[in-house]
Amino acid sequence: MDTCDECGFKYDVTALRPLDRLLRDAVEPYRAVLDGDAADLRTRPAPGTWSALEYAGHVRDVLLAQRERVLLALVEDVPVFTPIHRDERAAIVRDGERPPSQVLAELVFAAELLADTFAVLDDAQLARTGIYNYPTPQPRSVEWIGVHTLHECHHHLLDIERGNARVNSR
Repeated sequence: MDTCDECGFKYDVTALRPLDRLLRDAVEPYRAVLDGDAADLRTRPAPGTWSALEYAGHVRDVLLAQRERVLLALVEDVPVFTPIHRDERAAIVRDGERPPSQVLAELVFAAELLADTFAVLDDAQLARTGIYNYPTPQPRSVEWIGVHTLHECHHHLLDIERGNARVNSR
């Protein structure tokens, strides 16, 4: 079983069910984190490190992209998933300049969309695969995509909390 060295997340597919409930639950902590001072939430803790709002926007984008990847894997045989171009998205969308309540609402909505998708999948659909490019191109199951998305939600919450601590200590 893989474990993220930085955040401790365990890629335990059998323990991480039902994915739909866990995906909904994964974004709940963002409510409290994004309830802070808007100026602080927009502040980057260091050059090249996203602000809390930019991280939350990234997680929203991940949830939306993962939903598209799941749907693609269900209709195509072993599709190759394209990168989401996270840095370019952050620059284009400018989540760091948007109202925190709007970013949060979009994040929760994206989680609901992906969770609703996982809620209706059977074991055969969860086993379908596509070529996932991170960290290296390799076949990944739809279920792994769901688990990896949980990791992204968990990991980036830690990134936000660490960044907020640096911003607030100034």
